[in-house]
Amino acid sequence: MVYVPMDWLKREYGENISSRIHHTLQPLREGGSIFQLSFDDPTPDHLIRAALEAGAPEAVKYFSDVPHEPPYPPISQADLHACEQRIGHELPELLRRVYTEVSNGGFGPSYDLLGLPPGGHRQLESGPDALDRYEERPEVSSVLGFPLVYAGCSMYWYMSLTQPGNPVCLWDDDAWDFPEEQSPEAGIVTVAPSLADWFDGWVNGYNWFDHPPIPGNDPGREPPTQLDGDALDQIPY
Repeated sequence: MVYVPMDWLKREYGENISSRIHHTLQPLREGGSIFQLSFDDPTPDHLIRAALEAGAPEAVKYFSDVPHEPPYPPISQADLHACEQRIGHELPELLRRVYTEVSNGGFGPSYDLLGLPPGGHRQLESGPDALDRYEERPEVSSVLGFPLVYAGCSMYWYMSLTQPGNPVCLWDDDAWDFPEEQSPEAGIVTVAPSLADWFDGWVNGYNWFDHPPIPGNDPGREPPTQLDGDALDQIPY
C-alpha cells in the first residue's frame, strides 16, 4: 500500500474517487501518530492521505515525478558499528548493506523497515527505532533476535542473529499467552527461511502474511528454521 493526498486525488479524478479508496489516514499534529477516518469526517482533504495499492494507476501517476531518493539517508559505517556494539552482535552483511547503501529504513513491508540511530525510520514515525525496540524488550530480543519491521497491532518481524541464513519470523505478542512460563517463541506465527528470502519475497510481491502458518502454534514446539520443500514451491519467485 502507498498513501496519496486526498486533495490531489479529487483534483485529478473528481469527488467520486472516495468510493474507490479502502481507507484514509490523517497525521496527528501531536505525536505524529495516525488514525483511521471515515469519509464523512470534517477534516480538510489536504490533511488526509488515501491508502491505495502500490500498482494502482492513480498511485503510479502521483509518484511518477517524485525523485527516487532514499526516504532516509544511509547510515554511516561508524554509526552502524556503534549500533552493533550496543546489540552485542554484528548484523548480517545483507542488512548492513541495506542500511549503509540503500536507506536507514523507511521502506519495505507493513510499516516499513525500522531504522537505526541516528536519524533512522521509527515505528509510526514517532515510536521506537530498531535499536530502541531491541533494547526495550530484552526478554524477546534475546530469543528472537533483531526487530526488522512493525507489522501492525502487536506483531513484529524479527530476524535471528544466530541461526544460519538469519531466518525471519512474524511474531505476535498477543499469542505469547504465558510470558512467565513460555518462551517468546510461542508467539511465532510463521517463518521465512532466511533474510534474503524475506527481502526477495517482498521485492517480488509475495505476501508473507499469507505464507503457511506454523501448525497449531504449539507453545512446546521449537519453531522451524527452514520451510519444507512444498512450502517453498508456493513462493512465486
